[in-house]
Amino acid sequence: MNVLVVGGGGTIGSTVAYTLAVQRPETTVTLADPQTAVTTGHAIDLRHAQCHVATAAGRPSFGDDPPGTVTAIDPSASPGPDPIDAADAIVVTASAARDPDSFERGGRLSNLEQNLEIAADIGEWFGEADPTPTVVAANPTDRITYRLWEASGWPRERFLGYSLSETARIADELARRFDTSPAAVSCPVLGEHGEHMVPAFSRATVDGEPIDLSATEREAVLEYVRDVPYDVIERRGPEDSSRWVTSRGVATIVARLADGGTDEPVCLSTPLSGEYGLEGVSVSVPVRLDAGGVGEIVEWDLAPNERDGLERAAAAVRRSLA
Repeated sequence: MNVLVVGGGGTIGSTVAYTLAVQRPETTVTLADPQTAVTTGHAIDLRHAQCHVATAAGRPSFGDDPPGTVTAIDPSASPGPDPIDAADAIVVTASAARDPDSFERGGRLSNLEQNLEIAADIGEWFGEADPTPTVVAANPTDRITYRLWEASGWPRERFLGYSLSETARIADELARRFDTSPAAVSCPVLGEHGEHMVPAFSRATVDGEPIDLSATEREAVLEYVRDVPYDVIERRGPEDSSRWVTSRGVATIVARLADGGTDEPVCLSTPLSGEYGLEGVSVSVPVRLDAGGVGEIVEWDLAPNERDGLERAAAAVRRSLA
């Protein structure tokens, strides 16, 4: 599989590339970023990491297929559709440099206008090439996903805004509360990747059984999920962000695309056209994946408060795009 990482010189982009190299060592990765020195350094280091296949200790980790290559390109110096057409999947992590406001809760909306301009430029570049499934992991994710789709002219099914970190964080908190493994927990999260996220507590289970949380408990879980990424930033500094949970999640989605999709739905942000009564916006909803991106948007029966929350999330995203 060939994966193009747009923004590959940054923290999230380079960590996605590394995670792919570990999980799917046969993957060929192209890092596209105007920070050519940094991106080339990442590519060299990642390429050397793949060369552990040359040792007896490392060889068993690589399987039967030869390891993929890792290269760096400057998209501004290499205009045209070739890097996109060569890719089986694209990951977009490119964004403006973060300012101090982005390190506080609600900070995903910092530099919104700059990031929308970057997304529009990338989308126009994409429009020169054939549509390719694209995982968007640049904040604010829902707005960037929608702007990329608008600018590219590609079918909306090609765009998957990454929002699985909330699902992972809520699994962590529910596992702690129920004294079990996160593998036993299921609680999908719809809505905005941000303050207007909507945990579907009505569909939450532990060990396959529905759970009953009080309104106070639900609010406490929601506040934990809203707060914890900024707690991570405060503890270890803004340069690292939530690089591990994000990159593992993005790489997992890319791997599922390579495998042909998913039978069970996962919640990702995609442009809507009437689903859940919403249009002109991208928010996280349950989707089944296929090799081309979104194979199907699944319309769940949500609790009334969850439906209201989804509508509020869509309104918040739409307002900031006006």
